[in-house]
Amino acid sequence: MAGWLNLSLRLRLLIGIGLGWLVLVVALLGYSHLSGSSLTRQENLVHLEYEAQLVADQLSRELVDRKQILESLAEGLAIDDPELESRLREQRPLLALFDRLMVFDAEGHSVANWPPFPEGGPDIGGRAYFQHVKAFRRPWVSEPYRGLATGIDQVMVIQPLLGEQGEFLGILGANTSLRDGQAYLNLRGRRLGEAGHVLLATAEGQVISHPDESRLMQALPGPDTHPLVDQALLGWEGSGEGATLDGRPALAAFRQVWPANWVVGVFLPMEQVQAPIRRYARELRWVGIGSVALMLPLLWWLLGLGLRPLHRLERQIAQVGQGKVQRLELRTGMVELRQVADAFNRLETSRREAIESLESREAFLKAVLASSPVGMFLTDPQGQVTYINPALTRLTGIGLVEYSPLTWLRRMHPEDRSAYLAGWREALRQGGGLTESYRLRGAEGGWRWLEVHASPVSGGGGVLGYVGLTQDVTERQERERRQRWEAEHDALTRCLNRRGFGRRLETACECSRRRTDHSLALVLLDLDHFKEVNDSAGHALGDELLQQVSEVLEEAVRDEDAVARLGGDEFALLLGDASDAVALEVAERVRARLAALDFSHDGRRFRVSASIGVAMFQSDDDDRTLMARADKASYAAKQGGRNRVVMARGAPADLAES
Repeated sequence: MAGWLNLSLRLRLLIGIGLGWLVLVVALLGYSHLSGSSLTRQENLVHLEYEAQLVADQLSRELVDRKQILESLAEGLAIDDPELESRLREQRPLLALFDRLMVFDAEGHSVANWPPFPEGGPDIGGRAYFQHVKAFRRPWVSEPYRGLATGIDQVMVIQPLLGEQGEFLGILGANTSLRDGQAYLNLRGRRLGEAGHVLLATAEGQVISHPDESRLMQALPGPDTHPLVDQALLGWEGSGEGATLDGRPALAAFRQVWPANWVVGVFLPMEQVQAPIRRYARELRWVGIGSVALMLPLLWWLLGLGLRPLHRLERQIAQVGQGKVQRLELRTGMVELRQVADAFNRLETSRREAIESLESREAFLKAVLASSPVGMFLTDPQGQVTYINPALTRLTGIGLVEYSPLTWLRRMHPEDRSAYLAGWREALRQGGGLTESYRLRGAEGGWRWLEVHASPVSGGGGVLGYVGLTQDVTERQERERRQRWEAEHDALTRCLNRRGFGRRLETACECSRRRTDHSLALVLLDLDHFKEVNDSAGHALGDELLQQVSEVLEEAVRDEDAVARLGGDEFALLLGDASDAVALEVAERVRARLAALDFSHDGRRFRVSASIGVAMFQSDDDDRTLMARADKASYAAKQGGRNRVVMARGAPADLAES
């Protein structure tokens, strides 16, 4: 497409008119081909029907004549005549019509024949044609068969021999070889053009004559591949488009030879039918190409004359673009070009005014952006940054000269890149705004939280670009992070508080319900004798003791496990992927370490221990039922003498001491 646009108008007009002429020539060729093909098809079908009728009429006459001759000969023959063979020999002229004359008795035994068989006549009593004539006692033309004595493919014309009372005495038969080039049944030499030929077959579908000798005595193809042939075997006469026996597309016509119940088919391959049309199309194609070749030089010269004013207009437009002149002064008689020149002059005046206004606005905008203390940037409609103000450069250390999308993304935190890119893609696709927060490595090397707000600038029915504001929100992010942490953690021990632990416990229970392979253990600790420490040594020592207890708990579990102070001297552990044995082992280790803690105050020693309850998550648990079973186990440990671990084995009432 770009190559076509780079061509001159003169050349494009020449190519366009030339292509139009070629399309006209191609259309004429196509129409000539279609109409010629239809006319040729109809003419050839008429001709084929005529040829098929000629062949069928000829064969019918031949068969009728031969039947009449045999009927006349049969009137003077007697089966028991000792001179029967001599009588047959006297019919030598009939050998011009038949290959052999034969007489068989009522059982199909050979009585006499001429010319004689080398080893005596055959016995045809079991032949289908003999049984047919014996049953119906009418003249008949047999299906093709192979002679028993001669091994020659042949057809027999049969005349029954009847007694005075109509009784069947035998037959008089005269056969004709299918491979004899002189026989009336041999139509292989009868051709239409180079490849057209004649087919002769019986109504039973057996080939009598065909140019390909290998098909003689063979069955015709079925209706799936040759429907016209199948219809002809059922008695249909007509023509249409089908195929030769070897599968080539062809026109075909069929006629019936009723005296013998045969079918004549005349075939003309489509390549022979289309040959004259193709020759005519080639000649017409060369005429079209020649006319186009002669027309193009003349057309080129005429187009050159007609486009000279346009070239003068082009030169003047170039001078306006270079600033040499401010208006077009075109002297031509072409009204259209004068209208183009006037429109161009009006547009040029408007353009100069718009440029002057735009330059002043752009200078004003750049001054505003440059003086803004907030980081700002501009992009084109595709999101490519076209301007970065000094405040944004100071914030990020990246100016417009150093900027590239890859440079910006490399400075961005890896965890924030995908969300940032997805937000821009959605904004560009929808033509809407963008608000994103992300971490960017600053010029000094640390991570800074930036918040960007980008809004589309619309005009002319679309988005002209985006204007964006970028703020440093690092302090706000840190403040919010601290607030979130403080909301869910105990200030004294820095463990999770009841609120934070409750959220973790609810999430863990939900995960265990979805995953049958995920085990979960809840350990609750209630410190023993802690009130004595508070009452005797004061709250300061009590707070110190609570901090040491939290350190023991943190050391006893993994990083992914949760440690919480639920309030006062009550603590909890949440162990993920922990079996019963592991949960009990952790609980016992905590109990032992807490029992080993030793406190002294004013010469007085204090010891604490823990009553610990352990509950394993079950499929029908939620956070409340799991907590209830663990609390019940902890209470049982307290009631059982303190400083011990109790495992909740089932329902809250089902407890076992470790």
